[in-house]
Amino acid sequence: MRACGIAFDEQLHRFTPGSPTDFRGVSPSGRVPWLEDDDTVVWDSLAIAEYLAERHPQVWPADDRARAWARCAAAEMHSGFATLRNEHGMNIGVRVAVTNRSPGLLADIARIERLWAEGIARFGGEAGVVIGVGFGGRF
Repeated sequence: MRACGIAFDEQLHRFTPGSPTDFRGVSPSGRVPWLEDDDTVVWDSLAIAEYLAERHPQVWPADDRARAWARCAAAEMHSGFATLRNEHGMNIGVRVAVTNRSPGLLADIARIERLWAEGIARFGGEAGVVIGVGFGGRF
């Protein structure tokens, strides 16, 4: 939302060892992220992007081909890379030295690198093409 210039109020919830990580009081899934818009709650990152795109056209590229590619890339980032997710869960507050990289993990990393390189090569010159929900990067 910040990258697209959409005004919002952010709530930061730190995850610390031993702290509860269940947000069922505000998020139907009990997880983050979630978006509250008056009485509407959207609790999935890709659904949040689509919800916002319905209200803010700058969320997805204006060009239909770039938009299709961006949606495919976002969906793949959202639902793919099972080995990466299973072997190295996300905690942006902790730095971990990864010493063991399985063949599946290496394949996931290689695919991510190819995906982002393709986005840069194909759409790097087009302003505002955002391919990663929650990554803060712009292609």
